[in-house]
Amino acid sequence: MTRKYSDRSSMRYDSHGRLAKNKSSNSGMLHFLLVYLLPYIVINGLILLFVIQTPSIEANEPDTKDYLSADVSFKVSSILPLKSVTATIEGQDVELEKKGSTYSCNVTTNGNLNVTAISINNMTKSSHIQVNLLDETNPVIDENSVVLGAGYLEFVVSDTQSGIDWDSIYGVDSLGNNVKPTDINQATGKVTFSMAADSIAVYVKDKANNEAQANFSVTNTEA
Repeated sequence: MTRKYSDRSSMRYDSHGRLAKNKSSNSGMLHFLLVYLLPYIVINGLILLFVIQTPSIEANEPDTKDYLSADVSFKVSSILPLKSVTATIEGQDVELEKKGSTYSCNVTTNGNLNVTAISINNMTKSSHIQVNLLDETNPVIDENSVVLGAGYLEFVVSDTQSGIDWDSIYGVDSLGNNVKPTDINQATGKVTFSMAADSIAVYVKDKANNEAQANFSVTNTEA
């Protein structure tokens, strides 16, 4: 009986006579959560973030003003500091300029611009930017448009990128004369030459300095 009374007296009751909860058990659990479990989760989460965090690259469309070179810019975002950011086009290194998180470069050839960003945890992100707006092709002299008559030559020339440099058009005839067109219709692309000789070599450049050349004669037309 004494033992049972002792056990009963160790119990605690609230003001309403109800058995009170054991606060020491709740306090111990809270202590475990705050002191051990939560720091463990936070620390390991940060370690995991450090290990797997990868930079991101957001590229803008290349732009050109003269079809001779293109300006390319891209933004590199990373929670961790970056170890390096590099770029190559068709295997050739490209010099980058950095302003904040934005990088820019100027390229003079079409091709695949490969950008690589490496963060301090050695995680790597690569992005490919296609540059295809530079004018690297010659103007087109339409051989089906050629009209070679007595003392004159007509043909149509075109260029779909930088456009024709109309002032560049000239010819050299078989007599050695350097001649300029007698008429140019820029709307249609038709070019007219007067011919004092029986043949002429014609040269046409576009605004990116690509040149087309064609030979014409009264006995044979070759474009």
